[in-house]
This record gives sequence, structure tokens and C-alpha cells, in this order.
Amino acid sequence: MCFWKGNLMSRSKKESRMGYLFIAPVAILFAVFIVYPIVYNVAISFYEWNGIEVNRTFCGIQNYVRLFHDPIMMRSMINFVLIAVFTTLIQAFLGIIFASFFIRKIPFSKAYRILFYLPVIATPTIVGDLFSKIFETNRGNLNVFLHAIHMDFLCQQWLASSKTAMLCIIFVNIWQWTGYSMLMYYANMLTIPQDLYESAELDGANSVQRFLHITFPMLRRTHSTLVILGVLGALKCFDLPYVLTRGGPAHATETFSTYLYTQSFNHFRQGMASAIAVVMLIIALIVTFIQLRIYIRQDKEAQG
Repeated sequence: MCFWKGNLMSRSKKESRMGYLFIAPVAILFAVFIVYPIVYNVAISFYEWNGIEVNRTFCGIQNYVRLFHDPIMMRSMINFVLIAVFTTLIQAFLGIIFASFFIRKIPFSKAYRILFYLPVIATPTIVGDLFSKIFETNRGNLNVFLHAIHMDFLCQQWLASSKTAMLCIIFVNIWQWTGYSMLMYYANMLTIPQDLYESAELDGANSVQRFLHITFPMLRRTHSTLVILGVLGALKCFDLPYVLTRGGPAHATETFSTYLYTQSFNHFRQGMASAIAVVMLIIALIVTFIQLRIYIRQDKEAQG
């Protein structure tokens, strides 16, 4: 008996060692490419360093103090909130509306779905370059069109004015990513049991009531996923503001990423740039924590 017990224990130890051996490559890669850069970045945020010289000057939390007294950083924070709120809500609203139409099997619905999704597969740099020509003040397509229909009073310096530049970035962001929201909603609408709609129709519910009481509640996991993705996308938004406005005019469209780029590669303040990255990391961790809490609660509700 003792022999068999000892044999089983030695076998389980061998299996556990083999398990650790199998996950070792992934753990090493994770430590080298994820953990080490994060720890190194946090450490650099406590120094004044230009990123070139070997010597660094320890300054404690001074980079963070300067950062939170910096009006440009505060402008970046406001822009992050604006992009996160407006793009997320409008994309989700338009996405669920378009998905509701396409789920009805209207003529050429497959072609429409492809057309709506095409902007998603385009890189933001190409999209930004395209819309920079559309919004250009003198020969831009938008102002030329407004001149042609004799609505000159609507012509603006779209990207050169602090009043309209952020609106243009939000519009382009919505234009590019609404197709993704539409596809997410469409795919999850296909999983809703049709028996629910048939029962509601027999009870006299019209299409609006079926949407409000069946479709919308059944898509709550999709709602939360799109909100989380929208917030994280706004947090790391770089391509569109940089291509369209370079963060201008007068920092009106500055985001965390564009300001980090400016501090790091234009002003050679690696400590400040690292502090910005740490702030972004903290926000991302908070958003991820909220996401996990939402998913856990939804799983409990589904099981209960």
C-alpha cells in the first residue's frame, strides 16, 4: 500500500514538473516583454533623464507633481474623456441600429455589412490621411462641396480651429469603428432564441417593444464589452490625432499618447514620458478591474 502511495506521489510530482516546464517558455517571454518593460518604465518615471546620456538624476515624485500641474496634461485628460464618451456611445448606438436592420435579411444585407465593416480593416494612418484631405481648409473636399452648393457660411478651418478639430477627430473615429460595433451586435443577435420573439409577438408586442424588452437586455454583455473596448481605445488613441492635427491647434486635440510622444521624442524628457505611461497604465488597470467585476456579476446572474 505504501509502495503504491509513494509511486503515485512521485508520478504527480513528475507531472507537475512537466507542467511547469511546458509553461516556462511563455512565462519567460511574459517576464521579458511585459513585466520587465513595465517595471523599468515605472523606475524611469522617478528620474530626470533625456534618454540618451548614461547618467540619470533621481527626482522622486517630481515628474508626477509637474504632470498634474501641467495644463496640457489636464487637456489630454479632458480629451480622453470626450473621445471615450462620445465615440463609445455613438458607435454603440449606430452599431445596434444598423445590426437591427441587417438582421431582418433586407436585400443586399451581406454587401451592406461588408461596406460598413471596410473602414475597420483600414489602418488609422491611412484613414487620417484621407480625412486630412477632406477637412483641408482651402482645397478640402468638404469646403469645396459647401462652396458648390452655396453654403459658404458653413465653411470652417476644420482642423486648424480649436473649436472644430476635436469634433473632426471624434467624427472620424466614429466613422471608422461603427462597423465593428455593428458586427459585434449582429453576431450576438443571431444567438438570441427566436422563441422569445415568437412568444412576445403572440402576446401582442410590437417590434419596438420586442427590441426594448428582448433584444437590448439580451445584448448586455455586448454593451459592456464595447464600452470597455471604447474606453481602452480612447486611452491609447494616437494615430488619428497625430496624423490629422499633431495634437494641435494649441494642444486642443492632445491625447495621452501624442503628449507622451512629444515629451519623449521632441523634448527628450523620458522621465515625464514614463510618468504619463504610468498614468495610462493605472487607468487601464482600473478599467480592466471594472470589466472583470461586470463579467463576474453577469455570470452570477446567468447562473442564478
